[in-house]
Amino acid sequence: MPPRVDLHLDLPATTRRFLRTARGRRTRLTVCALHRWLAQRGRGLADLTPALLDDFVARPFAVVLSLTTATTYRNGLLPYLSWLHERQLIGFDPERLRRHPKRLPQLARTFLATLRPTHRAGTCANYIVALRRFHAWLDEVGLTPERLTRPDLATWSQRLHAVQLHPCHHQRILIHVRAYLRWLDERAPLATAPDDLIRPRDFPKQPQYLPRPLTPAADQELQRRLTATPAQWHHALLLMRRTGLRSGELRTLEYDCVRPDAHHPLLKVPLGKLGTERLVPLDETSVALIQRLQALAPHPRPWLVAGPDGRQTTYYELHTALATVAGGLPDPTPVTSHRLRHTYATEMLSAGMSLVGVMRLLGHRDYHMTLRYTAITPELVGKEYAQALEQLATKYRLPPPPPPEADTPPAEMLDHLSRWLRKYAPAHHALQPLLKRLARLRVDFERLPP
Repeated sequence: MPPRVDLHLDLPATTRRFLRTARGRRTRLTVCALHRWLAQRGRGLADLTPALLDDFVARPFAVVLSLTTATTYRNGLLPYLSWLHERQLIGFDPERLRRHPKRLPQLARTFLATLRPTHRAGTCANYIVALRRFHAWLDEVGLTPERLTRPDLATWSQRLHAVQLHPCHHQRILIHVRAYLRWLDERAPLATAPDDLIRPRDFPKQPQYLPRPLTPAADQELQRRLTATPAQWHHALLLMRRTGLRSGELRTLEYDCVRPDAHHPLLKVPLGKLGTERLVPLDETSVALIQRLQALAPHPRPWLVAGPDGRQTTYYELHTALATVAGGLPDPTPVTSHRLRHTYATEMLSAGMSLVGVMRLLGHRDYHMTLRYTAITPELVGKEYAQALEQLATKYRLPPPPPPEADTPPAEMLDHLSRWLRKYAPAHHALQPLLKRLARLRVDFERLPP
């Protein structure tokens, strides 16, 4: 999880100069977290040492971080530390702290070369991380893939669990290593079959997180604040809320992103997280937002939301704008840009839109991704629950007997009542005595004088 931003933190002037030119949201947030941590301990940049840096990356907040997360924090600080070292503001060389990854063996590099034509760059990077971890363990225990046995892989899987990897990362590493072992087994059979080395029960159970839409009160207040300000970033955030865009999709929106249509204008969303394009219908308010964004800067620019110099906007700028405007909202959970997308999807489902329609609006490939939103739509679930109870009550409710006519003779009324009881009354041990009593009453009525 990336560190939080403290907008009221008093940063040194040199640090502010670095942040104006630094690339990467994670680097900026980690630098702010470091200065907050130093300020809480009454330290400054002149007091920073490698040992103090180790203390920070191990526990920057109230909890101890895992090894993987601590390494991420350290790597995020290295550009900043190198920048400080060039200006002689710290007394140690940060390059000595850089952990150079071990070179993979030739077989592993050949396997990665077979993946690059058919896999995305991010997927190949995940394979590299998994194979480095796998081969580092093999070198440590003095084994080769050809000699691996099932107990060996079980020990390694337990070690992955011991370093407190997230279940998603743990599962991804096992899947990538199994694919690598299958490729090796095709070239030269291993001592143990790959599917026997890594079995399905080795994969950790994945947590199922629910989406986190804003509360209705927080959503209304946030939209009011975003509408009341003329800032470009606030218009962009409001467009995210009204169209369900991801942050990456908003950053890559083209200047001419609106497509005319006979019914509603359509927003052409570029390739996003899942590598798919889509068209999202726009209402009048969303079209007006896009027109305002287009009018904020001159036309010859490729992006709808651009920086002062025409460059593509950054995640940091969007995150900072949202943190500024979302302060004090009546919502117990911190407001993030992706929660705007969750709120949009939940609102569409609660308004009665079909699951397939919302799936297409969000650009999901699998309907299971969209099904998560149905678990948090209390209006829709409550309405369906009330309708189901009403149907159950109607199904098992006994129909009332037909109203008797005013001039119906008593004996005929008793016949109607007996037939109704035989047809609709539940079976009970007292039913037959009641029918016999009605039969005797009918006989008595017939004996009465006219």
